[in-house]
Amino acid sequence: MVIGLKKWDYQVMACNHCTGLLTVQKFAREGYPIVKGTARFRTKTTDYLGNGDKVKFG
Repeated sequence: MVIGLKKWDYQVMACNHCTGLLTVQKFAREGYPIVKGTARFRTKTTDYLGNGDKVKFG
């Protein structure tokens, strides 16, 4: 899945906990433009968006 999505040439990817930490880390290693979170409100990592984080597209 991680490799197959490259054909879409994403400008921004906003992942949440349901994506899974391992998958988000693989996306980042492959150079995908992952939006980092703030780790506020008990989110365990900044690797993905968590509760209370915002992302703006466009």
